[in-house]
Amino acid sequence: MAVAALLAVVFAATVALAVARLGHHLARHRALPDVGPAIGTAAGVVFSFFILTLAFLMVSSAQDLAVARKGNYAEAGALIDLYLAADRMPGPLKAEIRGHSERYAHMVIEREWPRMLEGGTDDETWAMAYGLYELVAKAPADAPPKALDESRDAITRLFAQRRTRVADVQGGLPPVMVVTLIGAAVLSVAFLVLIGWPRGVRGMIGIAALGGICGYGVWLVLQLNHAYASGVHVDPDAFREALTRMAFVTSHGI
Repeated sequence: MAVAALLAVVFAATVALAVARLGHHLARHRALPDVGPAIGTAAGVVFSFFILTLAFLMVSSAQDLAVARKGNYAEAGALIDLYLAADRMPGPLKAEIRGHSERYAHMVIEREWPRMLEGGTDDETWAMAYGLYELVAKAPADAPPKALDESRDAITRLFAQRRTRVADVQGGLPPVMVVTLIGAAVLSVAFLVLIGWPRGVRGMIGIAALGGICGYGVWLVLQLNHAYASGVHVDPDAFREALTRMAFVTSHGI
């Protein structure tokens, strides 16, 4: 990812530098009129708009990542609660619920998560979730009431968080916002070129740096664009932790 970020910065800086050189060439050979003050004001407005849009999208994307991660831990927590509640169920049902719970966590990690990275979900994992629901729904009437209540509450919470996670798979930033950010970055550089700035080596380095900053900002937003299907995304750490805790419970005879 560091290499990709560097390439994005270098590419944007090179493009900005090339546009500046082209602008200076046209100014010398075409005698373009001096519109510096007006364009300079516009350049400041556009660059400010770029910074505000960049900040908004980064904060929004970071919040989406945090919410998605929290939801995953809530779903995995509900799965662990179901696993624990099964301890007070009749022997065969306890084994079925615990076995299904472990398989569900494995399927989320191994089957569903790779598909989520591509913007989809897994039907077999859905079927496993419904299998857990059926096991709880068909629990015998003589099962301990507290165990039944805890199991039903856990499966309800698990499905609620799962639906939220599946909905987030189709999420991401609105394309129009990303296009707006890219357009503001391009205009920020273009307006500076139109006013004839910069000239000399220091000026050219300055506009290359500006282009690099804009390029990095756009690249970073694209990496944060989606909680599950972008460069910076949520991993199934919550479900790995759930499997670890299930193994702990089993090893201690709980």
